Amino acid sequence: MHKRPLKLAHTSDVHLDSRFTTDTGGEFRNGAERAFAAVVQVALDESADLLLIVGDLFDNNRVPDEDFAFVCDQLQRLSCAVVLLPGNHDVHDDYSVWYRMELAGAGNHVHAVLDHRGEIIVFPELGVRVWGKAMAEHAPENAPLAGVPEPVANEWNIGLAHGQVVEKRAGIGSSQITKDEIRNSGFDYLALGHVHVWGDMSVGTTTACYPGSPVAAYASANGGHIAVASLSADTGVSLSQQLVDHPKEPRHAEDSLVGIVI
Repeated sequence: MHKRPLKLAHTSDVHLDSRFTTDTGGEFRNGAERAFAAVVQVALDESADLLLIVGDLFDNNRVPDEDFAFVCDQLQRLSCAVVLLPGNHDVHDDYSVWYRMELAGAGNHVHAVLDHRGEIIVFPELGVRVWGKAMAEHAPENAPLAGVPEPVANEWNIGLAHGQVVEKRAGIGSSQITKDEIRNSGFDYLALGHVHVWGDMSVGTTTACYPGSPVAAYASANGGHIAVASLSADTGVSLSQQLVDHPKEPRHAEDSLVGIVI
């Protein structure tokens, strides 16, 4: 069976929390909301088959309920499948925000990876298998790519991982992902989160990418971005970086946290 072409929109580290509001001069309460709406718009404009949100959609586990309503409203704009993975800010522990988030309100096309042992979500109509492992604790013993499944032939094998890519595992770092783990994962595409700036971490036959935060205030001086990956059985994986939030001069204390909220 020939694998059909696949298009992925990939984001992470939005850090939504409407308690920290700024004057955006429009319909959004803060820059994170504006950037997330722009992410959804890119997924629509690109006719993406999947939207991957790889950790830290929420800044903490105490976000108010209106943030859930905002996310649901935005995801309802999409007809493509959506997969969410907890990160270190919205970690899936005993006080997890994911116990409060009513995903059903976003639609049955929205899925969350909440198994600490790892789980596979299969989309047979796309020929895609998405694997991820919910983070229970951001700690040195947390290994985001431990226990990856064997790849399945003639299907797209996609991985999700929220953590720091390193050459070799060190005792002092948390949620580390080694380059050898990426190389040996068997994934066609590994969607990464945690680092707030763009980074191509591809190793061997696995294309791996940090899209960076889509929120300019949390990303780099070049603004906030999203990754769009096009997968083809004939030509492989191509990546593009799309600007969704233009950089601007910080006007508020919370707008000056460029690149440090990880």
